[in-house]
Amino acid sequence: MRKAKKLFAIMSAAAIEFSAMGLNASAIDNSSDKNVEQLLSQMSTKQKIEQMIMITLRPWSDDNGEAVSVTTLNGELKQFIKGHNFSGVCLFADNIQTTEQSIALTSEIQQAALDSECGIPMMISADQEGGIIYRLGTGTPTCGNMALGATNDPSLAFENARIIGSELSSVGINTNLAPVFDVNNNPSNPVINIRSFSSDPDIVGKMGIEYIKGLQNEGIITTCKHFPGHGDTGTDSHTGLPLIDKSYDEIKNLELKPYNEEVLNSTDMIMTAHIQFPQIETETYISTLNGENVNIPATLSKTIITDILRNDLEFDGVVTTDSMLMDAIQKNFDLVDAAVLAMNADVDILLEPMTIQCSEDISKMEIYIENIEKEVNDGNISEETINKSVTRILSMKEKRGILDYTDPNAEEALKTVGSSEHREKALQIAEKAITLIKNDNDLLPLDLGNNGKIAYFYPYSNVENTMAFALNRLKSEGIVADGVTADCIWHRYHNASEFEENIKNSDIVILAFEMYSTDNLDKTNENRGWQAKFADDLISLAHENDKKVVLISANIPYDTARFPEADAILAAYCANGMNDLPVEGQENTAYGENYPAALITALGGNSPTGKLPVDIYAIDENAKYTNEVLYSLGYGLSYKEETATTTSTNTTSTTTTSKTSTASSTAAKSTNNPNTGDSGTALLLTVISLACGTAFIARKKEN
Repeated sequence: MRKAKKLFAIMSAAAIEFSAMGLNASAIDNSSDKNVEQLLSQMSTKQKIEQMIMITLRPWSDDNGEAVSVTTLNGELKQFIKGHNFSGVCLFADNIQTTEQSIALTSEIQQAALDSECGIPMMISADQEGGIIYRLGTGTPTCGNMALGATNDPSLAFENARIIGSELSSVGINTNLAPVFDVNNNPSNPVINIRSFSSDPDIVGKMGIEYIKGLQNEGIITTCKHFPGHGDTGTDSHTGLPLIDKSYDEIKNLELKPYNEEVLNSTDMIMTAHIQFPQIETETYISTLNGENVNIPATLSKTIITDILRNDLEFDGVVTTDSMLMDAIQKNFDLVDAAVLAMNADVDILLEPMTIQCSEDISKMEIYIENIEKEVNDGNISEETINKSVTRILSMKEKRGILDYTDPNAEEALKTVGSSEHREKALQIAEKAITLIKNDNDLLPLDLGNNGKIAYFYPYSNVENTMAFALNRLKSEGIVADGVTADCIWHRYHNASEFEENIKNSDIVILAFEMYSTDNLDKTNENRGWQAKFADDLISLAHENDKKVVLISANIPYDTARFPEADAILAAYCANGMNDLPVEGQENTAYGENYPAALITALGGNSPTGKLPVDIYAIDENAKYTNEVLYSLGYGLSYKEETATTTSTNTTSTTTTSKTSTASSTAAKSTNNPNTGDSGTALLLTVISLACGTAFIARKKEN
């Protein structure tokens, strides 16, 4: 065991003394302010400023100028961390590729921090939101927030977060920059969409609080983001400066509604949004990009952070910015000006104020810190402001056990990260999220008999293995006959007409569509319309050959309105692929659960119970959203009169289904009666290879 030294000997001794006196945990917690004050009194202004900065480890330029992923600390980076007092480091996917390597890296980082003058262990963070945003290369991505919203079951949000938290903790990552608390009420949102639980703030709140509890159950610091809300934007703050033209009363009734008292009393941190709210924050700044006045975004706004978050909502936890290198800030604000504004707004942590990718960047960071120190010395930032922020940071570290650092256990981590248990549970949760949107003539679940053949079309090559996974699993359970086969066809760079023979020789066509932006829906869009064009042509070609088409809305569910000619539609809410089939007994790369869950549902291994967590708007002839709600929030069909028996690993499972489906929402445009259907069956984890009759067809054009 390695514990924080130097300054923290005081705190360790105090904790032991209180324990010996028989005081309870709350008594020790109540003494923490005094201990933190003692620590604070021994820190210089420069060290306090450093404690308000979280750095990242972006690819490092080697001697040849090549960018190399930082999977271990080189000498310069070790010295950089050792020579400063940064609050933490944020890791990305290229930093944490395998379990043992991740442990080695986090241990190196903490050792360098312990060897610094202050000796304060670091917050080591990652954006392990789940779904499309995940970092652990061999972990369990889980189904994602919108899929959890489709289950509308808070207990699943807790379990989902518990899986994430245990895997992070086991490799030495103590802070998750999650959960997302944005209310995605804008179908054109380019950056939040399926990262949100729902367009209903009540669903966001009730799912989000359980997500917080699940992470904290594993000792992980939680971060609700992006305050006050990024769900109603049409601009990505990574690439621009969004603006939401709403009043305070309007955001109180939507964006702020999930930030209820329980959430604010539970979460450790809140992350700000780089978004302008001109009706709320009227102060402006002359943009360094174009010389025009821009409204101060929420991240830098005293009105939003101090007046609303601190005073009105009474949040006294740690506030962190989103990355200060995102274009919304970097292209419009001087770096030091942005730091001054943020600190004076009562933000505690500046996340990634600059990249550290070479020796020159380290020198730039030194100057940046010196310039902020000068602002303090000149009275532009008060010492009291700095002290309040550092006190919050140190108190949070103490509360979550970071100050009493212990090396992670590699043996236990290898049993935890991406374990069969975690991936099985994650698949079961993903199955509960699958939403049946359309089912003409009760096409689903598919009955392929003894020798049925599937033509499976998908847009990206990493989806191929999802069919093999689903078929192998269902064959092992006796749900699908061994003679059922599939042609797995990667269709990018192709026209639908090239695959007419595959369609003719199939019994059913399954088409996966991955929507990432509204441009994907417009077949005339030169860059992103290829999926829509192929889908339109494939559906027409299949119908010309008397074949039915099952469409899987694999990612953002608003595309379910785009293809009314499909015979059946399932929404899966996350399009993570599967580069390799998992093999039991070895460390496997991370893979998505949503695709297999949708295929398992289509093939009769799961009865869909998911309900839309957002409204789906009708789409006009120009592939633009209208104001007409085609499928309402809460809508979802189910398979009727299904009986399913699933037993343990060494026994069999049988399923019989009558071909009837029914709507589960009276708000839906359907005349069927409500029926919730049975829950999905929990099936065995398959580890078989690409056998069972799958074939991969990808005739990529030479040019």
